[in-house]
Amino acid sequence: MSPNASILRTTDLALRVTPDPWPFATRHASAVAAYWDARSAANPSLYDGRVFVLRRLDVDGRRVTAAFSLERFSAFLAWRDGGLPDDGTTLDGFGSAIVQTADGAILLGRTALDTMNPGHVYLPGGFLDARDLADATTIDLDASIARELAEETGLDAARLERRPGYMVARHGRHCSLAIEYRTRETAAEITDRFARGRAGSTDGELTALHAARSLQDLDRIGALPHARHLCHAILEGTV
Repeated sequence: MSPNASILRTTDLALRVTPDPWPFATRHASAVAAYWDARSAANPSLYDGRVFVLRRLDVDGRRVTAAFSLERFSAFLAWRDGGLPDDGTTLDGFGSAIVQTADGAILLGRTALDTMNPGHVYLPGGFLDARDLADATTIDLDASIARELAEETGLDAARLERRPGYMVARHGRHCSLAIEYRTRETAAEITDRFARGRAGSTDGELTALHAARSLQDLDRIGALPHARHLCHAILEGTV
């Protein structure tokens, strides 16, 4: 795989907080504000809180160190969408839960239409933010992913079998920092329960859970490229 499309298993992953300001946010402050005004007018549910932005990813053999800084969501969104020049090291870094069911499927969620990525399909998880700080300089990825998994799917990470270590998956500017879990339930048991809980509700970030067992399943449900990249490798046993 190229450096922009890679998957690494590691037991040595450190998520650190850097105090260094993000040059992109200050250099493009006016463009960020204008873009935010347009995006928030189109989708009033967007909130300009603070999220961790992955400023640098260093890989030394199997040791991975990720440096994050806490930034306004508006700046991240302008970086992601706006086509503005940056330093070339910033990545869209996020936590992901890879839940494999008793019958061999991986669970993916479809996002609600009022979210930042409306109607898209990818692994449960999301941004890292200040709630995920273990201390002033360290981010607790396990706690973040467990919280997102519970909020989005209702699954309790403590009741799942956790595979040791982490997966770091690059695909373009996306970087998934993932934990693998196994459950004794089948895909149908979990997706049916989720659907019953969602019936008649307009709340929640996800509108559906999908089960994928093959590349064809991933394409059928429209999994985003970065999720397709990681899930396909796991399903094929190539990583």
